[in-house]
Amino acid sequence: MEEVAKAAAFANVDTLLVEENKIIAGQIENSSTGIISNGDIDHPATGDLLDDLSELVINQGGKVLILPLENMPTDTGVAAIFRY
Repeated sequence: MEEVAKAAAFANVDTLLVEENKIIAGQIENSSTGIISNGDIDHPATGDLLDDLSELVINQGGKVLILPLENMPTDTGVAAIFRY
């Protein structure tokens, strides 16, 4: 997750694969560096890290694909195709 977040911050993610209906508590603290923080999903201020990551990739000109669990290449909820 951290590797993908850092790559997204530097516009190095061409395509982000996100698992459908998956929520990972946390947020991207700094969109310039891709630093992430974990959170407690029951806390109202905690966001969804996959949502933040998706927005960052889209804002950097990348694509986001939502895939069902059975089509995901990883079990982390996220995978990426890098640009460089």
